[in-house]
Amino acid sequence: METAEQAPTRLSIDVWSDIVCPFCYLGEHRLSQAIARSPHGDRIDLRIHTFQLDPTLPASPIATLDILSAKHGVPTAQARAMENGLAEQARSEGLAYEVDRPAANTLGMLRLVQLGNAHGVGWEVMRDLQAEVFSANPAAYAPATLTRVAEKLGIPAEEIREVLDSDKYADVVRADHEQAVRLGARGVPFTVLGERLGIPGAVETRQFLAAIDRAWEQING
Repeated sequence: METAEQAPTRLSIDVWSDIVCPFCYLGEHRLSQAIARSPHGDRIDLRIHTFQLDPTLPASPIATLDILSAKHGVPTAQARAMENGLAEQARSEGLAYEVDRPAANTLGMLRLVQLGNAHGVGWEVMRDLQAEVFSANPAAYAPATLTRVAEKLGIPAEEIREVLDSDKYADVVRADHEQAVRLGARGVPFTVLGERLGIPGAVETRQFLAAIDRAWEQING
């Protein structure tokens, strides 16, 4: 039997993400697959952090394609082509991905992720809310949907209401964003392994797996 002195150091993996970010949606899935395949998977502590990409998005949902067209200064048809490419990648990995989906301000959702963190289910809140968004649920941003998702994960209804009816955890969302910027992030997803190895973007599962092995050797070699 291993003693406390012989036990290897656990590997922390910190991920910064936003709900509406398609690359986050893909990257988190790939990272989850890598952890599941890693021989060190049961000794990894996965922590989700929030990073709001566009605080100017309205509270009322609008078409994602319209947002992308305006942001990149391209016709809607070109924005659709870009989205179609991402949809093909996502679907090839078993993820739901609808190009014609609504988008809205994510601050409330990200505050709910932070409540999830307080209950040990922040990662699950993030992933389940992304599933609502990318499957094009027209009510993905509605309080009823957010409440349903969080309650299903065991978060008490009164705590969910308290967050959704206030600005609770907004300071934590801002702090997470500022921490990522200090670490060199210019966007998300942004992943840090072992508090030292940074990976920007949604790299392939095999690359995450190799990074896990490398970080494990760095802290336990």
